[in-house]
Amino acid sequence: MTTEKERVAIILHSGAYDRVSYALTLALVALASGMEVHILLTFEALRRFTRGHLMDLGEETALALREQIGRGLESGGIEPIEAQLSEARKLGLKLYACPNAMAALNIALADLLPEIDQVMGLAAFTRLARNAVNWYI
Repeated sequence: MTTEKERVAIILHSGAYDRVSYALTLALVALASGMEVHILLTFEALRRFTRGHLMDLGEETALALREQIGRGLESGGIEPIEAQLSEARKLGLKLYACPNAMAALNIALADLLPEIDQVMGLAAFTRLARNAVNWYI
């Protein structure tokens, strides 16, 4: 008898640096706990996961937080999103790009970071998330 791993499904809508970092931190904790983690990237989060934008502090991040995050990244007190993503991928994180957000934002497959596993619509992601712990960030 095979038992299924517990699963976490995150819909990551925000592209704010702090929220993306938090989603990746949640993913890392769940992965380290032996869970499966799936993240659907949509709208501003999807834009962040395009080539050349992962590490941007970005306008979507509150000004006061941009300053604090910038200082934390410079001092080493905050782990960069890039490092969190790399570690989470090593532990099995699965990333999906929302095709509707891709169309709305005019993002092509070639624009996406190579860490994105596939394009997946909301209906398919909902099936994947059916018996999962679900978060929307």
